[in-house]
Amino acid sequence: MKKLAVLCAAAAMTLAGPAFAQSFSPSGATVTATGATSLTAPGFPTLNCAATFRGTVNSDGTATITSASFVGGPLGACALVRLTTPFTLVPTSTTSVNVNGLEVTAPVSCGPANVSATWANGTPSHFDIPTATISPGGCTVTAHLTVSGITII
Repeated sequence: MKKLAVLCAAAAMTLAGPAFAQSFSPSGATVTATGATSLTAPGFPTLNCAATFRGTVNSDGTATITSASFVGGPLGACALVRLTTPFTLVPTSTTSVNVNGLEVTAPVSCGPANVSATWANGTPSHFDIPTATISPGGCTVTAHLTVSGITII
């Protein structure tokens, strides 16, 4: 009987675990992230761009990015950068996020890959990818973005 009680307690703790997972808040909110990014792709010079990402916070606490646009760079070259959308942001703690399915399609093809980012709640919140390699393809990206209207809880 004692073993059954221990097993039931362990099962209850396992089932309770997901309730304590981090999530973006508020659900349904529009995500707008803007700021500096850079892309280094094999055979191309590094592009330093201003980026705008838009999406929505999902009911499961993740966020789906549905559009990405870039401006700047030599002769406006950043306008040629393309990312496959949608991709997903998944909070892993109150200070970190996984970017799942990040894929560069132009000027070269890199990914899809999952990369880690840091997060700081605030008004606005801050999202940073210090440096990440997207493989296959060998692109390197950085991002320093401000995100309005959402936090991780």
